[in-house]
Amino acid sequence: MKKLVLTLFAIHGLWATDPHCPGYPIPQRELDNAVRARESSFDIFSKRTSKVRIKAAIDRVNLIDAGIFGKMEADGVPSAAIASDEEFLRRVFVDLTGRIPTIEQARKFLSDENSSKRQALIDELMASEAFVDQWSFFYSNLFEITSRYYNYVSVQGRNRFNQYLRDFISKDRSYADVAREIVSASGDAHLSGPPNFLVRGFQQGDPIQDTWDTLTDRTTVRFLGMKSECISCHDGRRHLDEINLYLTKRKRQEFWGMSAFFSRMEIQQTPLDSYSRQIRNVIFDRPNGGYYSLVNSGSPGPRPARTGGPYEPVYVFNGQKPQSNDWRKELGKMITADRQFARTAVNYIWAAMYGQGIVDPVDGWDLARIDPNNPPPAPWTIQPSHPELMESLADEFIRGNYSVKKLIRLIATSSSYQLSSQHPGPWRPEYDRYFARHYTRRLTAEQIYDAMSIATDTETPMAVEGFALPVMYANQLPDPTEPRNDANVRNFLSNFGRGDWWQNPRTFTSTVLQVLFVMNDTTVNYRTFANKDGGRPTRVATLLESGVSDRLAIEQLFLATLTRFPSDNEIDSIMKTRTGNREQWMADVQWALLNKLDFVFHH
Repeated sequence: MKKLVLTLFAIHGLWATDPHCPGYPIPQRELDNAVRARESSFDIFSKRTSKVRIKAAIDRVNLIDAGIFGKMEADGVPSAAIASDEEFLRRVFVDLTGRIPTIEQARKFLSDENSSKRQALIDELMASEAFVDQWSFFYSNLFEITSRYYNYVSVQGRNRFNQYLRDFISKDRSYADVAREIVSASGDAHLSGPPNFLVRGFQQGDPIQDTWDTLTDRTTVRFLGMKSECISCHDGRRHLDEINLYLTKRKRQEFWGMSAFFSRMEIQQTPLDSYSRQIRNVIFDRPNGGYYSLVNSGSPGPRPARTGGPYEPVYVFNGQKPQSNDWRKELGKMITADRQFARTAVNYIWAAMYGQGIVDPVDGWDLARIDPNNPPPAPWTIQPSHPELMESLADEFIRGNYSVKKLIRLIATSSSYQLSSQHPGPWRPEYDRYFARHYTRRLTAEQIYDAMSIATDTETPMAVEGFALPVMYANQLPDPTEPRNDANVRNFLSNFGRGDWWQNPRTFTSTVLQVLFVMNDTTVNYRTFANKDGGRPTRVATLLESGVSDRLAIEQLFLATLTRFPSDNEIDSIMKTRTGNREQWMADVQWALLNKLDFVFHH
């Protein structure tokens, strides 16, 4: 891949022209170069002249399948088969609930011979509290409202925002309504959830303009899928020429016009304790004012000096101006009326379900490269892998009143989502963007922790500050500061890349240290024994007490940990190599299964 990147970008001269920009570090530049190379390779492959049409022998359930399999057939790309029941079962549980199925849930589904059992399972999971846990957690990750943030977001404010998202998912509220409420929120962030999104953008010690600018970028990333931060410091031309074609044409003054929507917003701050460990923030709007360029020379902030102004609000993507003095409310209307809002919402959910977006990375949209009927100049290519499908999904999302739940069901019930991760023939890198098989990826930190708890039958209550009751699963934790009184859980999640929703981004990279951690950490190993986990019962302890046969015990351990039955060869191998007493060899099997790639990867 590195050689391909170097070749393509040397040919086209696609190198970053602003190497000293602090907002565009070398790792991000390298990632962007790799993304552009991947898009170019996909474009060349899809336009090749030597194509043999392939008919996919897979049922097309809905519009997703028409788009995915239609493109594969037209471009001669072979499709994976439909996933087995075991593979589908684990996948849909993890994607919809963040957890693996229990033994009882697995046996029920795998023994069911009804042809509609997959649809029935999807409906059952989507009606569960676990679905609410997982998808409110998904949006918590998107908005990153953490009480770690300078202490400005209070613990109670964080909890209010968490409950706000849970209400949004459980009631299947319109995502457009949620977006408008968040952008235009007012009131006490200690008592209401939405204002905490605005508090999260407050820039400590910097001019108020930096808060407005940061909120503008956070808003465009979360709701429009585009990083606008670059043009908060400089014009796009000569800085973004090889990064984002659309932003190349945007000027810094246009960004200030966009930020002006926030320029009448005030944040009134009051310490909640004598040491200012938590701050109460009240959001309200002044009746007048605009985006001005004058700042305190003693605290100029990180951005280059601003000029001119004051600037009136103008929506940078179509030039629209507010029709009332409630500028943030007007901004919320403009964002949700923008078709890009629907595209972005769809793409974020698609990436969560498929492992990669139709536009990938999901926050890197280039609006000058999304229309096949208006292609960009060479060497740029159309950005979405399936532009027509993206537009169809956006239409469907809008028609469904921006229902996240309807979109997730549409995806989960498609044959495309249910493809196996195993491909029948030689694999080409370009096939990834065709979604020719299900993308294999490592589980998130929270999913690994919860899967380990379920597999070993050691779910443990975790106290959360401000919660009346403890939670049992990591995807119920409201932010990465929790559980504050359990360093073992926090250490586990940190080792698997949870991040902190602020300075340390979430990562999905697999490392040798993670392997060694699962192999050797005491708190993990004790879960595999019958009597070493603080007196708590474990899966092995339950099996020992039940008196089941050795073969059935092995089957139970496989089903609980990997969501599949062991093969005859696996059973025979274990039976032949048992050592020590019954607890010891069963603990060894449990430990070995937790350390298999099958356990930590989503496939």
